[in-house]
Amino acid sequence: MTTEQFKFIIIKMKEKFQKVVDSRFGVGCDRFCNSVCYIAVIGAVCILCHSFDIPVVGAALLTLLLLPALLFCKNSFVLMPFVMMCSFVISEDTMPQSGYYNTPLNMTLLCIMLGMLVLAFAFNIVYFDKWKYIFKRAYLTVSLVILTFGLLMGGVGSPSFSGTGFGTALAIALTMFMPYTMIVNCGEYNGRKTVEYFAYAMIAVAVVIFAAVIKQYIKYDLDMSYHPKDLIVFGYAISNTGAAFVVIALPITFYLVHIYKHGYLFLIAVALEIITIVLTFSRASILVTVFGSLIVATAMVFTKKSGVLWYRIAYVVCLTVALTIVIVYWDHIYVKIQSLLAGEVTDSGRSDLWSAGFAAWKQYPVLGVGIWYLPPQNSWYYSFHCTPLTYLYCTGVVGLAAYVYHRYKTVRLVFKAKLTDERIFVALCVLAMVMNALLDIGMTSPPHLLYYGILLGIIECDVNMVRSKVDATVAPVVPKTGDGVIEKQANADNNSEETKHELQP
Repeated sequence: MTTEQFKFIIIKMKEKFQKVVDSRFGVGCDRFCNSVCYIAVIGAVCILCHSFDIPVVGAALLTLLLLPALLFCKNSFVLMPFVMMCSFVISEDTMPQSGYYNTPLNMTLLCIMLGMLVLAFAFNIVYFDKWKYIFKRAYLTVSLVILTFGLLMGGVGSPSFSGTGFGTALAIALTMFMPYTMIVNCGEYNGRKTVEYFAYAMIAVAVVIFAAVIKQYIKYDLDMSYHPKDLIVFGYAISNTGAAFVVIALPITFYLVHIYKHGYLFLIAVALEIITIVLTFSRASILVTVFGSLIVATAMVFTKKSGVLWYRIAYVVCLTVALTIVIVYWDHIYVKIQSLLAGEVTDSGRSDLWSAGFAAWKQYPVLGVGIWYLPPQNSWYYSFHCTPLTYLYCTGVVGLAAYVYHRYKTVRLVFKAKLTDERIFVALCVLAMVMNALLDIGMTSPPHLLYYGILLGIIECDVNMVRSKVDATVAPVVPKTGDGVIEKQANADNNSEETKHELQP
């Protein structure tokens, strides 16, 4: 077969499949995958299979749900719900350490499903021509490359440097970069519509984790009278890391409160997320949640534009109920706060961890001691429970400098175009994640960094959309004439309008 014949066959196959994509079935699949129903179904599958300890069934159902999105949807944003929730089908009894997946049947089924998804993903990249753009340089590409270099070089020259640590560093880098570049270069951003889609996906994440928390309380007959933190294990996460997912959901749920006239109804979802975080007893998450939610909710009293009266009423009612609960149960709450803080930051927990890291880092200050310096807990863990310190100790001053530079570029990105409601609330999600990670692991945990890459991608897409609208508005329109005087006057008029123009969201 000649090259020309092969190309001809490919073109014909593409034309035939395009008819399927354009058919009622293909259009229907695309519409479904871009709907809230699609997100809800994925969330329901996660709750069902996690609750009944059937993750392989969950993997099969999620595979069937993702295949239409890969085959019929050009927009990469439809991949977000799957990426964000696919691991949630794993329960405590079926986590990898349990050996649940070691049977030939389970391994065979998982390999088949993984193969199907890899082929479908490759098809999506090739058929929709995403391969031409997926690695195109974007605003944060350079800073992410520098950060990756710092991570991979971490620990070189120290005895604790290992292949396992190198692989972990690579996983950290890839889980930031891949969602980011897929969204920026291959996503079709539609402003409010896209951010709403992401917001509903995050609410689904919170609901799934709430169900997992309730399952643990029922399973072990837990109550709030003591500290059941060690028993809150989901399989895909423990109490702290599970709560960290919900912390990301809070700001974007407030976005729905902000944009809708009757958005105060979404305060029910906010309350559910706060309850979920409190039930996990995650110290860092509770701290960020209490102060962050109060600040955002109060700011919206003065900034919400539609339905502000009803929101203010709901705000006063919620605040009154919260204060009443605090006053009535203050003695119990005070004891619980002491229990939460004891032995973590001020005594034998994080402070000892940080001291041990500092002592080790002093011997290898330039490149650090490596990402796998700490003895792994639960077969995989390595973080110093503070992002800047983890970068300093594990990757040295080189890695910390790379992280600081990346953080500077992300802040600068947010303000590169006139702020929109969408970008503000997505940026608040990043801020919540970063603040939570000052006392936890979120910014060095691959599952959480998938969310981080998505957030960065949405922010940059919003900046690009605003700037493209501005460019389209201020582009000079020169009359088609040979008269140089008329051309100069047209250019002068356009320049005048450009100086008056304000960026539109």
